[in-house]
Amino acid sequence: MSCHDIGRGMNEVVRMIITQYDRECISRETATKLIATCRAAVYWCDGNEGEAVDYIRRCRCGKCLRMIPKGEKLISLWSLGYSFISKPGDGDIVDTLRLASDGLCETCFDNIITMFYSEIDLDELKERIILDLKPEEYLSEGEHQEKNNMLKWVRSTEWYD
Repeated sequence: MSCHDIGRGMNEVVRMIITQYDRECISRETATKLIATCRAAVYWCDGNEGEAVDYIRRCRCGKCLRMIPKGEKLISLWSLGYSFISKPGDGDIVDTLRLASDGLCETCFDNIITMFYSEIDLDELKERIILDLKPEEYLSEGEHQEKNNMLKWVRSTEWYD
């Protein structure tokens, strides 16, 4: 049985990190490392890392943290399958690169995949991903999640504004 509360708690932290990043109080590198730590922290209590980044998972690139406009590609590395993104001795690409989340804008996706697989045909790979998934699984929602994993935020959103 998973502990969903730790994911919701870490997602609250991710929301604050992104708020501080957007206000230019912290750098992209710091924000990305902190969010990657929130993803990893859920394993202290049998949590789900996707719940820890629910706030940004469907709208921001996990590498550059850019808000991806609604309808643009936001490709999940997990859509490639674990055998593709796992690197012997290094864990998986998401953890190796300390990404904020698995979803990547097209530019970051291309750069990361060619970093690990220099001979791959990127267009063919992306075409295969798109054929295997529903549009809502690879297109950005263009905005942060209104709720924390389907539950009302503990703190008012006005506190973050």
